[in-house]
Amino acid sequence: MLPRIHSRLKQQLMDRGTDETEAEELSKNILIKRGHLNKDGSVTTEGYIRGNMSAADRAIDRAVKRSGGIPEYYEYDAEKNYAYKKTGKGVWRKKGNR
Repeated sequence: MLPRIHSRLKQQLMDRGTDETEAEELSKNILIKRGHLNKDGSVTTEGYIRGNMSAADRAIDRAVKRSGGIPEYYEYDAEKNYAYKKTGKGVWRKKGNR
């Protein structure tokens, strides 16, 4: 049985038209390169954490890596599968914008 993160990526590749065996091999190589799988196909700690995240958690994680701040400063838009930075008083500011 494939780890959750591996089976999810494999299914996404198959949905885009890749045949099953090629999708499995391609997804394994992608996840090894990202550090989510070991070369033997077992899940790393980072891969386990990422595999157990919801779509909202992954979108917020991507936004934090892209723009900085902390996850609490972002809100998730399920329609677009995208996290936006909240605005208003007390929101994190980039250096130099103080």
